[in-house]
Amino acid sequence: MSAPSISWLPADRSKRRAAWRYWVTDPVAGAYFHAIHGTIRALPIDVCSWSGAALTRLTRHFYADSDARARRLWQRMNPALSDKASTDAAINRLWRNVGRTMHEYSVIDRLWADGRITVDGLEHMHGARDRGQPIVVTPVHLANWEVVLVAGTANGYRGTGIYLPPDNRFMHAIANSVRTRYGARFIPAGPNSLREAMRELRTRDGLFVIHVDEFVRGRVQAPAFGRQLTPASNIFYAVQLAERSGAALIPAYCLRLGDAARFHVTFLPPLAMSSAADKATRARENAEKLNAAIEPVISAHIDQWYFALDFDDSPDQGMRIPESPGIMDELEAPQNERPA
Repeated sequence: MSAPSISWLPADRSKRRAAWRYWVTDPVAGAYFHAIHGTIRALPIDVCSWSGAALTRLTRHFYADSDARARRLWQRMNPALSDKASTDAAINRLWRNVGRTMHEYSVIDRLWADGRITVDGLEHMHGARDRGQPIVVTPVHLANWEVVLVAGTANGYRGTGIYLPPDNRFMHAIANSVRTRYGARFIPAGPNSLREAMRELRTRDGLFVIHVDEFVRGRVQAPAFGRQLTPASNIFYAVQLAERSGAALIPAYCLRLGDAARFHVTFLPPLAMSSAADKATRARENAEKLNAAIEPVISAHIDQWYFALDFDDSPDQGMRIPESPGIMDELEAPQNERPA
């Protein structure tokens, strides 16, 4: 983002607002977040993580709607534990996990060296690498989800993904510095990000990460939990990108071990891709297979799933969700015809 000029401030309201944000609001917010990040990064890992959990005793009260959504989902997925006491305990664990995760981001590059991450399923990653296949890993937002990429890079895989940069350039700098410290490189979302993703996959010396349970357009797109999956979502993009690149598609997830900054990462076996002749059918069948891999994991750990706070269990009837071109179509289109 180029710096707005201040020479025309009196003339144009929208430009005045952009300049005020760039030169005043963003630097103030940036200074605040840099101070918080620097302070909690200096703490011991356990203290840093605990401070995030403790803070949720206050912050959760500002998100009553989120709390109610999580309670409904917990009770739906755990009918035998839907009494008030069990539900209160589960939602308390969820909020503490969210708070810990937010603060742990500042020390995430120290977790592996401190022996706080264990891993299962690396043989699936190694098998794909030994076959010369690119690797697409599809984590979900369980526990501290970025720990999946930390575990991958710590075991010799160069990690890459696509991300939406924060609007505040100072917060963007924090995010980039954290990921650089543990060896990851993320591609900013934009008109050329998919082509860059394909280039990364063709190098075959790393893993490409796509979180498939994203929250966009006011909807948690996956897992389905009885709803219809939409093609305009990461779960469809992931399977199409894997097919287009010939990559092994490996679902993965992280679980928090107790109420602490300790984690276990699991890489599942590669998805057995559909052989249907029609590419739209292949995409749908592969998305359904990927959903079948992640849905039971998330349903068993609602109290660690970040998007339980956003999941709306209302029926899909009447929903109009825009569809976008499949990734293969978008990659094959001339560059000047691709959507921004």
